[in-house]
Amino acid sequence: MSWRHIAAFAFALSASACAAAVPGYQPPDPKLDRIKAAAPKGGGFDATGTYNLTDQEQELDCKRLNGSITVKIIQMRDTNNRAKPSALAAGAQAAARPLVGGTVYGQDVAADLQRDRARLEALNRQLMAKKCPAFDLDAELKPGNSNPPRPLKAPKKA
Repeated sequence: MSWRHIAAFAFALSASACAAAVPGYQPPDPKLDRIKAAAPKGGGFDATGTYNLTDQEQELDCKRLNGSITVKIIQMRDTNNRAKPSALAAGAQAAARPLVGGTVYGQDVAADLQRDRARLEALNRQLMAKKCPAFDLDAELKPGNSNPPRPLKAPKKA
């Protein structure tokens, strides 16, 4: 065993001893994260994957809802141009997440698209509820569509 190996081992041992000696440290409980994710507070995804609007999103007017949907449509159209993470990068992020926190966004592109689509549908429903022009999401997200996103005509007010 070389002196470099011994030095690295000694450093790792002393660093772990310091981490264990920090008073009051308690590792995060993964069960609490799942409970928090299952019960959205004022919005977010529920256990079925349905997106519920936040209080702020519910207060948005037609113009701001339209802008949010337009930006998300353009981002989702650009998904094929996004670089997929390497297995090494995804593994490193997954390993570091319990230590430093973080998100899973970006690791699974298909799951990201599914979440984005659920949010888009919820925002689009809000547009319809406010009697604003809504989007045809299927047409807007159709592969090859490069036209600027445009809402359909508003429903007639009674």
